[in-house]
Amino acid sequence: MLHHLGRLALHPGAKAQWMDLPFLPHGLTPSPHDDRLMVLFEKHGPGACVVDLQEGTTVHTLTAGSGRQFYGHGAFSRDGSLLFCTETDLSDGNRGVIAVRDGRDFGDLGEFPSYGIAPHDCVLTSGGDVLVVANGGSPVDGDGPAPNISFVDVDSRVLLDSVSPSDPRINTGHIALGPDDELAIVSAPRGGLSPTTVRGGVSLRGRDGPLQTLREPSDVVDGLLGETLSVAIHEATRCVAATTPLAHSLTFWDLDSGELRGRLRVPEPRGVAVSLDGGAFIVNFGSPPRMARIDATTLRPLGSPQERGGIVSLCTGSHILIADKPGWSMRQESAEPSAGPS
Repeated sequence: MLHHLGRLALHPGAKAQWMDLPFLPHGLTPSPHDDRLMVLFEKHGPGACVVDLQEGTTVHTLTAGSGRQFYGHGAFSRDGSLLFCTETDLSDGNRGVIAVRDGRDFGDLGEFPSYGIAPHDCVLTSGGDVLVVANGGSPVDGDGPAPNISFVDVDSRVLLDSVSPSDPRINTGHIALGPDDELAIVSAPRGGLSPTTVRGGVSLRGRDGPLQTLREPSDVVDGLLGETLSVAIHEATRCVAATTPLAHSLTFWDLDSGELRGRLRVPEPRGVAVSLDGGAFIVNFGSPPRMARIDATTLRPLGSPQERGGIVSLCTGSHILIADKPGWSMRQESAEPSAGPS
């Protein structure tokens, strides 16, 4: 079965383009050395590769460690010399590993623990010296480690801190960091619970206080069934956007207080990101897949009636990357800012 990486220039009349891949890409990590190149990772599988976005070709294939599989994400070090990749050791109870690869030729340079099991997302703090890892944890009825967010010094590879959602029935999924490394975490029901009839959640740690899973307003939170999938922080307004596909909900939260700022009913919303000019959230949703802009201040859809209904994107994945890079330009169109959803 073929899967696809899609690209869509964010201007009226643009048509989606895509390249074929042998696996379903989940996490997307642009190379800091060549803006044509992007590293793609499979979630729960052996697939990982480097693609040339301009040529639409695979230029390098990555292989997980023995007995392991990729778990969806990677992050380059601040200087670009290293690539950190989340892997899970299937032969050792889903022990979490951060594989370290050369940032240019992707050769194996070692590894360190993720300080949890089933690691998924990983991002660097603003200073670039700490890797933040979302460890999904054991099933809810198991005796293994609970889900946690670990903070690992990338030089010493020592665990600096570990925090967990206040709701023990959810895992830790995707991470967004604020300008001062505030945390926004989105989660699915923990293993052993129904992935469709039990709620996932949103957990926030603002300027002060612990990581707290949001519980109010209950009529909104209780309706967020299944996985809350993608998360983005609008720094200027300190607003957190989160998508919950099964609930057909795009919710907006105050990063510091946790108060609900707004909710839009959107068919199967998936990836969400902040636009380059900082004026909007961009979300992909629906079937057939579409993409639309949401004003970051009013939290209402932007553009013409056609744009508010969504521009066809042809992509159904969990993430969107927005960039204005020459290497992302589409040969049939001008070099407009483009979105790369997987």
